[in-house]
Amino acid sequence: MSAKDKRKHRRTVFRRDILLDSVDGKKAVIKANDISTSGIGLYADMPRIKGELLRLTFELVQNGLKREVNIAGEVKHVELADHGYNFGVRFL
Repeated sequence: MSAKDKRKHRRTVFRRDILLDSVDGKKAVIKANDISTSGIGLYADMPRIKGELLRLTFELVQNGLKREVNIAGEVKHVELADHGYNFGVRFL
């Protein structure tokens, strides 16, 4: 059974910049791949550590209005990708 088959929540394509703030105080702008109600798929040129806690900031548009989302998450998996790393973060 693949990871996609185990997912409880449907993923939606979500291509935009995300401000990542790690517990060590380092900030970076990374790319989002997809999002669901329980988490987000991200891409970065530097790997993250499974179990690492992060704070993510990004914009959502609801009913034509932009709103900033600032949410904590935990890195659940990391995989090597072309020129970087894909990783999944579960919202806390």
